[in-house]
Amino acid sequence: MTHDVPPPPGSPPPPPPQTGGPSGTTFDPASVNRLDWAILGIGFIVFIFSFFDYYSWDFGSGYGLDLGSVSWSAWHFSHGLFIAWFAMVITVLAAAVLAVSLFAPAIELPAPARLLTFLGFAVGFVLYLIAIFAHSDFGPAGGHGFSFWVSLILAGAGAVVALMRAQQTDTALPGQLGKLPRVGR
Repeated sequence: MTHDVPPPPGSPPPPPPQTGGPSGTTFDPASVNRLDWAILGIGFIVFIFSFFDYYSWDFGSGYGLDLGSVSWSAWHFSHGLFIAWFAMVITVLAAAVLAVSLFAPAIELPAPARLLTFLGFAVGFVLYLIAIFAHSDFGPAGGHGFSFWVSLILAGAGAVVALMRAQQTDTALPGQLGKLPRVGR
C-alpha cells in the first residue's frame, strides 16, 4: 500500500501526470472538422462495399427458367474487372492519407495531405467511370452491381468534399486545378 507523502519544503512540485500517448496530449474528436470526418467515413464505406456485389450476371433463359446468377465483389480480378478494384484501393488510400495527417501528424507525407486526398478521390472516381465502359463481355444479362454504383457515387462525393477541404485550408493545387472555382464556403 502506498501513501502520498508531501514533498519536503523548498523542493520543486512533482510533474503533472501524463495523459494520452507519449507526447502527453489527448485526442479530441471535436477538433476534427466535420468534412474531414465525412471523408474518412466515405473511405471506410467504400472499403466495406468492396466486399459486396460489384458485378452480377443472371443466367435466366428467358423462358421462365431460373438458371441462377452469380456476383463478384471488387476483389475479383479476371476479365479486366481489376479497374474497379484499383479505383476502390486508391479511394480508400486517399482517406487513409487524411487519417494519417489527422491522427499521426508527426509522420511526414511526400506532399500535402489535402492534395493527396483530393487527387486520390478524383483518380478513384475517374477509374470508376472508366470501369463502366471497360467490359465488353457483360452481355444483356450482366452488369455492375449495387455496390459498384454506390462506390462510384461515394468516390465522386469524396472528391468534391476533399476539394472543399483543400480550398478551405488554402492547400495549393497544381496546374489548372489551382484555377478551379471555390466549392462550398
